[in-house]
Amino acid sequence: MVVKKKSPVKNKIAAKKPLKIELPAFVARSLEHDEFRQPPSKISKAQKFQLDLIARSNFNLFNGKRVAELLKGNRKMWLSAYMPLDTISLRDMDTGSWHADTLYIYAADGWQHSLEELVREQFNADEVDWIGGSSAADMLGISKLERTSNVILSVWWD
Repeated sequence: MVVKKKSPVKNKIAAKKPLKIELPAFVARSLEHDEFRQPPSKISKAQKFQLDLIARSNFNLFNGKRVAELLKGNRKMWLSAYMPLDTISLRDMDTGSWHADTLYIYAADGWQHSLEELVREQFNADEVDWIGGSSAADMLGISKLERTSNVILSVWWD
């Protein structure tokens, strides 16, 4: 039996132009305590990235585009908003599934009641709850909270 040598195969991937992905620059920051802060007038690149992800999500009663628009339109009420993925997303992301069902909103001081009212009336969520005290401090990675209740609004859709 005669074995022929294979001719070298050109790497088609290497011949293509490299994919250029621009991600926002994230800055790590540590705080010893929660300061009474108001949101900046401009939304950061990192927050825009998160709002874009939210806007692209839709399931059951969750309308990500509407939620992102409402958040942008009511910027004075919140410091940051984040919708983390469930680890089950690792299994299904290649099929386009995005397993994120809880939105966390870090409320601006003095806007907690108005923010909760907006969320309850406009977001069509199944559950809306406040996180405060040591639970909120742990989530924010800080040791002391100036305010102990109504710090992070948790919004969940089934």
